[in-house]
Amino acid sequence: MTATKLISVKVPLKIFRALPSEPKARSRFIISALEEKISRQRESEWQPTTERGRRLKVLLDAGAAERGEPLDDEGIVRELRERRGRFH
Repeated sequence: MTATKLISVKVPLKIFRALPSEPKARSRFIISALEEKISRQRESEWQPTTERGRRLKVLLDAGAAERGEPLDDEGIVRELRERRGRFH
């Protein structure tokens, strides 16, 4: 089960009336809408503003080629298995 956190928000009456009337359906609707909205957001790329920051960004970008693509969940599990196998 996913960990949850209870929140309370005030919404305009116009929006409230558009929501499903059954509480469980309302919760599912709101969660679905929030997930959709969050998935549309793009992460803005960090842009340094100082000379030191620009030098560090050059190093970070150079290291990205060496590191390769970020690991997904399966990649992390695979990497942990390989590392644990080496030491046990």
